[in-house]
Amino acid sequence: MPDPQKVFKVERAGGALIVLPQGPALHFQHNEVHIESSALYRCLDEPAIAHVIVDLSDVDYVDSVIISSILRCLTKVKQKRGKSVFCCASENMQELLKCIKLGKLWPSFETRDEALTFVVS
Repeated sequence: MPDPQKVFKVERAGGALIVLPQGPALHFQHNEVHIESSALYRCLDEPAIAHVIVDLSDVDYVDSVIISSILRCLTKVKQKRGKSVFCCASENMQELLKCIKLGKLWPSFETRDEALTFVVS
């Protein structure tokens, strides 16, 4: 069950920011989504953060608002010449990524360990 206070859980590992969306935006207040999306984006300004892993293990669906926040992060990392990937996507999330063509732009891995190995190599 998503933490009602968190839109994204965030972890750090080996120069990568690991982002775990906690559900579609409609599960949260609008200002929470905006504030946390902005904070997430600012994390990417940290010199130690070169890559981003979007771990989808906590969700079976996200909406366009959350996808937009994630896309901003992926694009910023690409501009920094870092690597961005998805991991741990359910079948529904894999289908969503395929439908919106994000799967063609950024790779997806079955496990977080595989994703981390890819971004730090």
